[in-house]
Amino acid sequence: MYLASIKADNFRVFESTYVELNKGLNLLIGENDAGKTSLIDAIRLALDTNSAEWVRIKNTDFSSGTSTLSIQLKFYDLSASDGGAFAEHLSFEEDSSGQRGTILYVNLRASLGDGVGRNGQAIRTEIRSGSNCDGPILERDVRLYLSTTYLKPLRDAENELSAGRMSRLSQLLASPNSVGGNLADMERLIELIIQANQSIKADPSISQTKDAVQSLLKLVTFKGNVFSPVIDMLGSKNLDQMTTGEKNTVFRAIVERLSLGLNEAGLSHGLGYSNLLFMAAELMLLTDAEDGFPLLLIEEPEAHLHPQLQMKFIKYLAEQQPNLQCILSTHSPNLASKVPLENLIIMSKGQAFPLRKGCTALDNGDYPFLEKFLDVSKANMFFAKGVLLVEGDGENILLPTIAELLGRPLEDYGVSIVNVGNLAYKRYAKIYRTSLVRSSVLPIKVACITDLDIWPDKAEKKDGNVVGFKEKKQPNRETRKKGNLNRWFSYYDDKPDDLATWKSNKCAQDGGNVKTFISDEWTFEYCLAKYGLASEVFQSIKPEGAVIGFNDLPYSAEERAIKIYSMIETRSSGKTESTYHLAQILRDKYKGKSDEFRGKLPPYIVSAIEHVTETFNPVGVSAIDPVVGSEIS
Repeated sequence: MYLASIKADNFRVFESTYVELNKGLNLLIGENDAGKTSLIDAIRLALDTNSAEWVRIKNTDFSSGTSTLSIQLKFYDLSASDGGAFAEHLSFEEDSSGQRGTILYVNLRASLGDGVGRNGQAIRTEIRSGSNCDGPILERDVRLYLSTTYLKPLRDAENELSAGRMSRLSQLLASPNSVGGNLADMERLIELIIQANQSIKADPSISQTKDAVQSLLKLVTFKGNVFSPVIDMLGSKNLDQMTTGEKNTVFRAIVERLSLGLNEAGLSHGLGYSNLLFMAAELMLLTDAEDGFPLLLIEEPEAHLHPQLQMKFIKYLAEQQPNLQCILSTHSPNLASKVPLENLIIMSKGQAFPLRKGCTALDNGDYPFLEKFLDVSKANMFFAKGVLLVEGDGENILLPTIAELLGRPLEDYGVSIVNVGNLAYKRYAKIYRTSLVRSSVLPIKVACITDLDIWPDKAEKKDGNVVGFKEKKQPNRETRKKGNLNRWFSYYDDKPDDLATWKSNKCAQDGGNVKTFISDEWTFEYCLAKYGLASEVFQSIKPEGAVIGFNDLPYSAEERAIKIYSMIETRSSGKTESTYHLAQILRDKYKGKSDEFRGKLPPYIVSAIEHVTETFNPVGVSAIDPVVGSEIS
């Protein structure tokens, strides 16, 4: 049996949210307040957990302005024992594979009452089965079969591993699949305690103290009163004198006095390894359970774990625990990059967007490609409010500076910039396109910035053209190929439809909040040079001791930009260094001059930044930021 879906209405950030889950691993990703914790808490409230922490519906769980909430959990693949445990609660309908079978619904409904309870307004809660919450009430002893294992985000691993009645080690040892299920092992441990206690009681230091207490007692009591102090210890009776209940009591007392730690050599380990040990104990306790179904809920498994341990842990869950359903929430791009895309669920503004096949615009071939190249640096896109997908280092280095100088610092808007290195931006963009079967749109703005990649004819290398450096190849007669003629503007003079198709292909993934911004001409660097930043770009790439100066360049903006771009493209090294140099030149020259700077930028760059941040005011018009009260432009 596994939890197939969750539906929550009027619960915290969930006005009406439906989430389908994977049978195995589910990793909830997204920015803060996106709904990750709320989704896990919805499960905890409906099913309860194995931990000692008591969970209940509170006034703050109701969405603003509502007085009722509901949570529905749906379970598939029930075994014979599952069906027996919930015989009167089962429904019959088609499952995810289209096969008609038994389904279990668990419905939690709560409403605010008129009275006042001990902790605020009274809340009436009931948990029933049935697809329409019309089944019998699920009593607590029945729900215990469904109780989950939950690891909270700010967990005190050392305290959880310390000796005590509710310690994880005592629960693990007392479980039926461990010592608690083997009478011979239990009796052997009890015998050891009895022998040890008898030896302690017989020790002269103990008996002398007892005799001294007895002598003092005689001095403070009346004559004729007979008191004989007895030192009572765990397991004072012999084993053959104990009842089954007494044996169980002694055994529980033994395991509750044990604590679990690392290394007997006295070495002190940090919180990370203590946390890992705690999770290992939880997993063993969960997988050893005979009754119920294995469901593990973990918030922030990365807490106190460095990246390599995070990856080791998530790999163990994905590969070594195929029958364990796990629902984890995380802020770690390390985990997001390690987990297969089909196991990721993006949470955003109270909505869930699974990335499994059929839920997005991704094709089957996109999954292996993205899982190969979606590394830690790129995985930060899953936690952003907006995403800039770029094709190269130039945009990756310069756009944060450009946005800052425009008064739109990317970090202020939660925007991640992801350098895909090539035309693969189309694959990444499709992650944010939901499939046609979904009516909701992922509320994350995505701007794909790509080059037009059509060369101006004045860039052709030929006699008499002092700025030309690109060779125009003629078609190959044998293969009837166009050569690279379709890369030149003149090719499209009488083919406007072909040019429109060229641009349309670059925007093939657009839709929802995904939009492609194509360079106004040729490439990013060429546009910077042509539209108003020629001197700055030239200054950043000018080799030391070069004879040619900026004033020696052609007067025409197009020819000057071609000459500057030829210097960029033909450089054998130092291109990245010159880009960082350009970023500093722009900061020094245009800081506090956003209007002037915006007027010198290619329009497509301004539009892309506007798409993932907010609309610009007309040049020269200022506005007052309603949050900080400062002028923005």
